[in-house]
Amino acid sequence: MGWSISHGGTRYGFSYGSVAELRDKLAKAAPQQSATLAVLFPGSGDPFALSPSDAQQVGTSLHQAADRLRIWDRKWATMARQIADSALLAARLGEPWRWS
Repeated sequence: MGWSISHGGTRYGFSYGSVAELRDKLAKAAPQQSATLAVLFPGSGDPFALSPSDAQQVGTSLHQAADRLRIWDRKWATMARQIADSALLAARLGEPWRWS
């Protein structure tokens, strides 16, 4: 089982474990983004949604973190960018960005 992220965030599917591993990699690569990105990585697998404005902020921070992560690991940076793109799409459409 894993996360289903709206707006194309899980085209390829992400397990809970892979999202947790991404969280750890982003925290090391871009610690300055950690506070903004913390909302994306809850300790449980409970569904949640972000408002379009929050999705915009998180998507922008996630892109910045992915750019730093790309220096060490392109695979994980690609995953982060895919999730960020889905957040920014939800924001552009004025829709909640959902994780379930």
